[in-house]
Amino acid sequence: MRSFGKKIGLVFSDGRVWNRTRRTVLKYLKNFGYGSRAMESIISEECKALINLRLQDAGTTIIVNRMFDVSIVNILWKLVAGKRYNLKDKQLLSLCNLITQSFKVADMSGGILNFLPFLRFIMPNLIGYTELKNIHNTLYDFLKNTIEEHKATIDVHKPRDVIDVFLIESMEHNSPTSDEELQVICLDLLEAGVETVNNTAVFMLLHIVRNDSIQRKLQQEIDAEIGRSRLPTLSHRSSMVYTEAVILESLRISSVAAVGIPHMALEDARIGKYVIPKGTFILLAIHDLHNGPYWKDPEVFRPDRFLTKEGNLIQNDFFMPFGSGKRRCIGEGLARSELFLFLVHILQRFNLKIPGGDPMPCPEPIDGVTLSAKEFGIVFEPRF
Repeated sequence: MRSFGKKIGLVFSDGRVWNRTRRTVLKYLKNFGYGSRAMESIISEECKALINLRLQDAGTTIIVNRMFDVSIVNILWKLVAGKRYNLKDKQLLSLCNLITQSFKVADMSGGILNFLPFLRFIMPNLIGYTELKNIHNTLYDFLKNTIEEHKATIDVHKPRDVIDVFLIESMEHNSPTSDEELQVICLDLLEAGVETVNNTAVFMLLHIVRNDSIQRKLQQEIDAEIGRSRLPTLSHRSSMVYTEAVILESLRISSVAAVGIPHMALEDARIGKYVIPKGTFILLAIHDLHNGPYWKDPEVFRPDRFLTKEGNLIQNDFFMPFGSGKRRCIGEGLARSELFLFLVHILQRFNLKIPGGDPMPCPEPIDGVTLSAKEFGIVFEPRF
């Protein structure tokens, strides 16, 4: 339903189609700066724009649950479609809200719609079918318009972005990448990139504002390693181990991609006393893994669990927020860079406060395709 009744795109395809699509998308993204200094520059520009917006409304209560949406779209969309949007752009805010809704209508197993699909003919409104259909129609209208704009203005000798390269390849080599497949690839990048990073960043703010001592320790490291007048860069990461530990603990405790993405058994397999038949879809319980007894007091936000006594970062085989194996998240490097720069830019410039009279934000997540935080507000108080 989401991909025109076909197994296409990055997230829900498999086999040769998935191999070809992933390899091609990664190559094209790298052509336009993915993973390079140019990418860092794009992230930094969005961080500065977000800081300027928070300076304008400093001292007021800001509901932060969708605060990073447009910034994250801009970072990715600059490479994919060669465009950035104003952080208050109404069309893009509306699209981000639709993406959020689509992640709450079902869960990664597909929910009742997946297990009893005939119900879409009997009670489409009650099981979320109508809502999902309307959401994806609107999202695809946006993507179709974006692709048509590219077709109308394309210069085959000077590709501007990933969409241009896909279109040029289709024209010159009669590529199998159809307009439908290009739309699904764009949607996969949009949905997966925006929802997961935003939700993780919001959970990170939630736990920091709940823990004054952690916030102070972060700011002490920022002041010591960067100061208050220099702009943060990714080169600072290697010396900011406590900041990295906070990001790792945020990824662990939130585990927004609670069951990763579906995998399939390529042959019969045995795990302990269980037989997994060939063709079975498999979901990895990442949230349970990250919040299980192995971690000791897993419900406590404790960045020090990722640090040795000597103050070095710990690598842990029980920690896999970006999945594992061949289908490990294509955007892991980008997500880690975004989380670091967003966090350091914000805490360099602001103290985060719970609004007077508000209760402590609740760490319990809202269920869906990804986990998200319950609505809460923060007052951004300038540090200087």
